[in-house]
Amino acid sequence: MLKVFYSLLVGLFIFSVSLAAEKIVVIDVQEVVTNSKTGKAAQSEIEKVAKKLQMEIENKQKAGASQANIQEFIQQKQQELLKKRQEVAQQFMKRLQEAIKEYALKNGYTLVLDKGSTIYTKPELDKTQDFIKFFDKKYGK
Repeated sequence: MLKVFYSLLVGLFIFSVSLAAEKIVVIDVQEVVTNSKTGKAAQSEIEKVAKKLQMEIENKQKAGASQANIQEFIQQKQQELLKKRQEVAQQFMKRLQEAIKEYALKNGYTLVLDKGSTIYTKPELDKTQDFIKFFDKKYGK
């Protein structure tokens, strides 16, 4: 009985040591989107397109187009804006995923989680600010 207990104790010790060797960190993806140079540039690009489309709509209204024509034009422009948002978001997320992978490999991280999908994380596991610096250096043009 004592042998089984010691075997179990040694097994648990080895398991806990192997888990401790894993390097798990979190990155707040929403903060990266909001505060990185690349995220700000993507947001700015979308805002420019939105302003341009808004001006086109206003010009159409000033030109005296019919209400039905204006409504159709607005729907068309909203679709263009939605398409542009999706395009910019896809490009950004592709860059972000590539950068996270490179960052993790460079720093020897085994697992990188989005902070927004965790319930609790020790503050020292949050590498968001370090990652933003890395991301800006790599993509912040």
